[in-house]
Amino acid sequence: MTITLRRSRSPFQIGVLLALFLLSAASALFFDAMATSSARELGPLLGRLMYGGMALAACVGLAGVWLDDVVGLLVERVGLLSLSCWSLAAGLAVLANSGIRGGQFGGYMLAVALMSLWRAWQIGREARELATVRHLTTVDRPEGEE
Repeated sequence: MTITLRRSRSPFQIGVLLALFLLSAASALFFDAMATSSARELGPLLGRLMYGGMALAACVGLAGVWLDDVVGLLVERVGLLSLSCWSLAAGLAVLANSGIRGGQFGGYMLAVALMSLWRAWQIGREARELATVRHLTTVDRPEGEE
């Protein structure tokens, strides 16, 4: 019996996580030089916290990409759920603070939050499928049956 599991991860997802990690980490470290004007209006403490949280969440998501099996899926899911929280909070904070001037950055952050939630839902579905397959392949079989 052959069982094939589909993986919905794409190179685009990995590229977005890598870009978010690199840009968010650089923006947290060099906030005054790299942060957008909308993010700078939040102040250095909140801005660095926002960028640092997104960088950490993207890093956890990337770590899950390279781990194998269910553990990798679940680590990736934790990273994406955390990223969705950080980006949702950042988007709402920028929109609340900057109004329409923060629309592009705030809208982008809200889109990242939605994409992260969607991928986390996909991972949940994939983890359930993998758990089902593991259960089916480890069921005790009567002797002589292959």
